[in-house]
Amino acid sequence: MRDTGVADLAGFLQARLDEDEAAARAESPGPAEGTAGLKARVLADVAAKRGVLRFVEQMQQNSEHADFMVHGPAMIALSAMVFPLRHLVTAYAAHPDYQPEWEPNEEELEPDARFSRPGRA
Repeated sequence: MRDTGVADLAGFLQARLDEDEAAARAESPGPAEGTAGLKARVLADVAAKRGVLRFVEQMQQNSEHADFMVHGPAMIALSAMVFPLRHLVTAYAAHPDYQPEWEPNEEELEPDARFSRPGRA
């Protein structure tokens, strides 16, 4: 596996999110985006999030393992996943199955919330 720094991954993701936010706020998709491009990116986003969920599922299975060398690291990984998962599920805050306790706390929110999250007044 290639060693890609977290800072590089985070920087790339932040730039794409900025682009997505700008495109979403535009009245219509730009010529480079178009409906087909938007559909492809949404499907890629779903696939990427499913990849994260596969990792979580594997760590959940490993956390039930009797060997501490498997159980311990899995528990640490699951603990670290709570923060990003709570942020990912806020996109579905308007869904009736969304639980209020999943809401990120104030320390976890962006200091300059540039948008109103779904389901919030």
